[in-house]
Amino acid sequence: MLYYAVRHKKLEYAKLPFSTTSTPCEIAKGFGGHLFPDERLDIILTALEALQDSSIHDKQGACSVLDAALEDPFYWLKDVPKTMECIRRNLGSIHTALARQCLDSLLLQMTKKMSREEVKNLLQFSPPRDSTDLAMWEVILAMPQTLERVLNIMMQDLPLRNWCTAVTKDTCIRRLAMLAQNHISEEDFVNPVHLQSYLRHPRPMMRFLVLKGLCTVSESPEKAREIQVLLPDILEALQDTNTDVVLKALLVLKNVMAHVERRKASGPALQLAEKLLPFFDHESSHMREHSICLFQTVVEAVLRQRKKEMKRTVHRSLLPLYFHMRDQSESVAKASGEALAVTAEFLRCKELKRLAQTEQTWRIGECLLQQDRGRVEEYLQQSQPYLQATQTDLRLEAVRFIGLAARYCEDQSEEKLNEILSVLQPSEKDPEPMVRSLAVQTTLILTSRHKQLLHSDSVP
Repeated sequence: MLYYAVRHKKLEYAKLPFSTTSTPCEIAKGFGGHLFPDERLDIILTALEALQDSSIHDKQGACSVLDAALEDPFYWLKDVPKTMECIRRNLGSIHTALARQCLDSLLLQMTKKMSREEVKNLLQFSPPRDSTDLAMWEVILAMPQTLERVLNIMMQDLPLRNWCTAVTKDTCIRRLAMLAQNHISEEDFVNPVHLQSYLRHPRPMMRFLVLKGLCTVSESPEKAREIQVLLPDILEALQDTNTDVVLKALLVLKNVMAHVERRKASGPALQLAEKLLPFFDHESSHMREHSICLFQTVVEAVLRQRKKEMKRTVHRSLLPLYFHMRDQSESVAKASGEALAVTAEFLRCKELKRLAQTEQTWRIGECLLQQDRGRVEEYLQQSQPYLQATQTDLRLEAVRFIGLAARYCEDQSEEKLNEILSVLQPSEKDPEPMVRSLAVQTTLILTSRHKQLLHSDSVP
């Protein structure tokens, strides 16, 4: 107590690094160095209490103090159990956006510092859907760093792993941990429908975890067949905004389609094929590769009697697959060539199949235009977006193909020529000299050719 009195006496004459106009965060930083651990804890707990909806204190001020603590968590956040208990006690009464964001940041920082025993204390609850403890888990599960740490602790400790055996249906932590570590027990897949709630969960991390587990499980032919009941939900995951979730869904679908009987795979294949086309042009090379590989599997899975239903989608895949044979990613280019050969076989186009297998890309464009002149207009429309592709080789191929397709158009009028030239015009200002040069050259050739046609028609 004597030491405490002397220390505070000195504090009266100290020049502190803040003034009356300083922010709470600046004051907390300057004043915090003169506080004992218990005093620092009191400030944190008081700031947490001030975040409650019913509190008359300024929420911004309380958040500023907690922001200062987050900048130096090892100094301020010493007593994890008491701070976590305070968060649990107040969480249900904090709903304003600013306060909740501040609290979530603090909770994630506290989770990083939690010991195994503290994880155990958090896991022992079996909360209802709207409980405070479930809300805390929702925050923890939303961040990969904290989620991975907590789940790893669980899987390393058998008593802790078995501690939580029955949380709510939507947040069964033990099963999530097993999915994350690929430790899937037989009992967990007796009824795979239990996993539907995860695939529909609002948190991307939850959806990612179950799909990660299903990736491993679906490598087994027997398990892949059991997972068929989840196909509608896995197909729905392809619409997800999270790239990692979509990528895992593609991998699961590829495994399932490869192991399921063709009779049963044919129906889902028709639904899946259409959904895959947009991913051929995804910015992620992994997404492009896996979607193209899956498309090949899907085409091979369709029964003969249902091929007519698939033909339109297969025709729409030809041009993207041809363009991506020039993809800067070698694995995507290889997958595109192999898929194009399979689709050519599906359509019974022997020449196209041979060109794809021998990688004669410079001849494939003309082959496409020659084999089905009725689709030239469709190909012209399909090729236009590739003029804005991020890859130079794809833009070059688009300019080259449009110039070639213009010669095969049934409509050789001046109006049609001007329409095609207007499409090529922006490429004359492309940042890459090769693209600019080819666009200008193509424009000149098409214009010259049109004049020759007009001249030949006018000669008696």
